[in-house]
Amino acid sequence: MTPPTRPRRSRVGLTLFVVVLSMLAFEVVDLVLGDRQPPRATPLRMLTAAWDGVAGVWTGGGPLAASGGDTARLAFEPLPYVNYGLKPSFTREGDPLRSTNSIGFRGPDVTVPKPEGVFRIVCLGGSTTYSDAVADDETYPVQLQAMLRQRHPDRNIEVVNAGVPSYTTAESLANLAFRCLELGPDAIVVYHAANDYRPRSYPNFVPSYFHYRKVWDGTLAHRTQSDLPELQGGINSLIQLAPPEEMGNPKKNVERSGVGAYTRNLTSIAGIARAHGVRTVFVTFLIDPDHEWGNPESVAGIAEHNEAMLAVAKRTGALVVDLAGEMQPAGMFHDPVHLNAQGCKVKARVIANGLSKGLFGE
Repeated sequence: MTPPTRPRRSRVGLTLFVVVLSMLAFEVVDLVLGDRQPPRATPLRMLTAAWDGVAGVWTGGGPLAASGGDTARLAFEPLPYVNYGLKPSFTREGDPLRSTNSIGFRGPDVTVPKPEGVFRIVCLGGSTTYSDAVADDETYPVQLQAMLRQRHPDRNIEVVNAGVPSYTTAESLANLAFRCLELGPDAIVVYHAANDYRPRSYPNFVPSYFHYRKVWDGTLAHRTQSDLPELQGGINSLIQLAPPEEMGNPKKNVERSGVGAYTRNLTSIAGIARAHGVRTVFVTFLIDPDHEWGNPESVAGIAEHNEAMLAVAKRTGALVVDLAGEMQPAGMFHDPVHLNAQGCKVKARVIANGLSKGLFGE
């Protein structure tokens, strides 16, 4: 009689066990290292990304998301000299409606070269110029154009929104030099402060902002933060270096860094504009001191930037619209710096008043 034999273990089962164990090991190592190194394509993340690709959905958490499908959903693209900009002819999903024209700026299409008889105003800034919290027809540049046309029906006035979320004065300087001058502006409106305040809070500050800004390769593979940015909006984790582990005292960091870089960039913007026969309009920055997200240090920092802007305007002969001094913030904000639709309307009215007097001699 043949003795009973022990059943053979499935090699397939053993192989699957080893693979799963390896994936878990990769994940544990990645969690331990955390933000001390760039996120890596661990096996589990690659499988999750592959599943998301097959399912055609975005989970918002797990995948490394360096795939073309996810990148295609970004509202931004890398650009020479300015690092990044808005993707042309692109509509962001969700509410409010936010879209870009064929040259990569928010708003209706712009004719280039500028037609004869058009007085073109280009608005420079970050998300507060882009007007991130409101729909396309509620942005401050759109409302500014409508108000100026109503006040000056004998002039063909056009306002272009060249604001890009997270731009500092460094990006706006390049944006003016390499993109906006081609639009043939007669005047530029500059609204900046908050995004130049952030780099000052880093302890390793350098005036070039190289300690803060990084070069983006156009993918999602080398993000800084541990979780993915919101595909339709957030760009910071792709173009902003992570703060050092030892931040020290942010207030002291801000004091040490000063406003020299901000002052230099504003002076250069005004200088380039003047060299090309373009009027410069500086608008002081408004922050809501009572918002729950705000803090006294930020309010003081913005005030310091506004003082620096006024000094640059006096030295360069730029026109000033003191929005911070003239506009009451109560009920106008979506967050400490982004205005709601009503706030954008009031902002446009204050700026229209200043432009009507300073540019059109009202």
